[in-house]
Amino acid sequence: MTEEGYHLPDEELVDAKLQVRWAPGAYDGVLTHHVLPDHNEEAARKAVELVLAYCKRPTEKTKVALYQHLLNNRVVSIADSVLTAVFKAKKINSRVLYDLAYWLATESPDREPVKFGIALLGLFQQPDNSELFQTLGRHDEFTLFCAIALLNSQENPEEALWTLARNVTGWGRIHVVERLADTQNPLIKDWLLREGYRNSVMDEYLAVICARTGGLLQALRGERVDRELLIAAGDIIEAMINGGPAEGIDDYQDAPAVIELYLRHMQSLAETVEDFLHVACIKRYLEEDESKWQKRYDLGWTEQLRHRCRATCDSILSGPEWPERIRAGLNASNESEFHRANEAAKVLGLDTWEIHWQRLQAQPTEPSRWYYVMSLCNAERIEVIVRFAEQVLDLSAIATGAAEELGLGPKFRLHSCLDYILQELGHYPGHGCKLIQAALKSPTVSNRNHAVSAIAQWPQALWAMEIKQALEQAASVEPDEKLRDRMEKLLRGESVI
Repeated sequence: MTEEGYHLPDEELVDAKLQVRWAPGAYDGVLTHHVLPDHNEEAARKAVELVLAYCKRPTEKTKVALYQHLLNNRVVSIADSVLTAVFKAKKINSRVLYDLAYWLATESPDREPVKFGIALLGLFQQPDNSELFQTLGRHDEFTLFCAIALLNSQENPEEALWTLARNVTGWGRIHVVERLADTQNPLIKDWLLREGYRNSVMDEYLAVICARTGGLLQALRGERVDRELLIAAGDIIEAMINGGPAEGIDDYQDAPAVIELYLRHMQSLAETVEDFLHVACIKRYLEEDESKWQKRYDLGWTEQLRHRCRATCDSILSGPEWPERIRAGLNASNESEFHRANEAAKVLGLDTWEIHWQRLQAQPTEPSRWYYVMSLCNAERIEVIVRFAEQVLDLSAIATGAAEELGLGPKFRLHSCLDYILQELGHYPGHGCKLIQAALKSPTVSNRNHAVSAIAQWPQALWAMEIKQALEQAASVEPDEKLRDRMEKLLRGESVI
C-alpha cells in the first residue's frame, strides 16, 4: 500500500469530527481490544430493519435511510448482531441483498458503509469475492472486516488470511494474525515466528501468539538456528517481557526454557546492539521484585534456573567489544540505530552528554533531541541549556495566547520542544523564566500545565516578579477549568503537585 493509497475519500469529514487523528484501523482496534464490548443493540436493530426494508422495496429512499444510519454509527459495534439477524431472516431477497452489499463495499465514498458492505458480502460464500477482500483489506481500516469476510465465505480461508496478513503492517496485521492463532500449516507457523509478530502498532500485541503458534521453543531447539531466527526470538522475548496490551511473558508456558535456550545461543552469537538490548531486557526481567517471582516459581521457573540465566546475561553484557559497538551506533545517521545505541549506552553507563548536546545544536527544533538533553541535565548544565533554548526557539511563535489545543502534529514542533524543557525546569528554581512566561501564553494545554508544575516546585521566595505577574495574567484568561484551578491554587500558596 502506498502512502497515497491510505488517504480515504472521507478523510477530511472524519478528521473534522475528532480532535485526534487516528491511524488507519486504530479506532476499531482500540474498541475491540481495550474497551468493554460496545454492542449497540438499538443501532443494530435499526440497521437490520433498514436492510430488510430495502430488500423488500429497493428504492433510493430506503437506500439513503440505511446509508445515513451507517454514517452515524460505528459498524464494528453493530456488525455481529446485524449479520446474525440477517442470516436468520426469512423470505429475504438474497439477490437484492447481495447487490446492496456489493454496492456498499465498492461504491461508497464513506468508510463505515464500506465496512458494512464487506461484512454483508461475507455471508455469501462466493470465492470470486476473495480478490475484492484482498484488495480492500490492504487498507488497515478495512482489514478486520475483510478477514472476517474471508473466514465466513471460504472453506479453507487460512491461505487467504496469510496472504492478507503479509500485505498489512498496522492494526490489520494484528487482526489477521490473531485469526491465524490455531494454524497447523508449517509455512504459516514459520512466517509467524520470523515475521508475523512485527507490526507498526506494538509487537506486544502478537508476541505470545507468534511464539506459541510458531513454535519458538522447538525452533530454538532445532539444528538450524540462523541469524534471522535469533533476531526474531530476541524481538519476541523482549515484547513478551514488556507485556502491556495483550498476553505477556508470564502467560507463555515455555518462557523458562525459551529464555535459557536463547541466552545459550547468545553466548557465542551475540553481535549486534539489538542482541545486547534483548539480553539486557531479559536481565531486567530476571531481577524484578521477588513478589513477582514467587508466582513464577509455580510457572516452571526455579531459583537455580533464574540464577543461571542471570549469570549468563552478565557474562554476555560484560563483553569487551560492546562499548566500541555502541559508540559506533551513537554516531549513526539512522535515528532508530542511534536510539538503540543510546539505550545500550545507558545499560553500560556510558557518558553520552556531548553527543546529545552536539545533536541538539545541529537540529534545535527536533523535540526528541531536547528530551535527550534534558534527561542528562544537571545543575552545571542548566544555564547553558536555557540560554540556548531562548536563542533558538521562537518564543513569540509559541506565546500566541491560551487555547485548548492538544499540541499534536508538525505545526506544534516548537511547543513540543518546550514541553521537554519544562518537564525538568522544576528541579532548577529560578532558571528559564522567559521559557515559563512563553509557556503560560501558549495555545497548548500541555505547555501551560508543565509551566505550572515547574513553578510549583520552586520556593515562592525564588519567584521573579515577572513569573507571578505572568501566572496571574494566565489565570485570568485560562480556558481550561482544571488548569485555571491549579493556577489559582498556586497563587494562593496551595500545593498543586
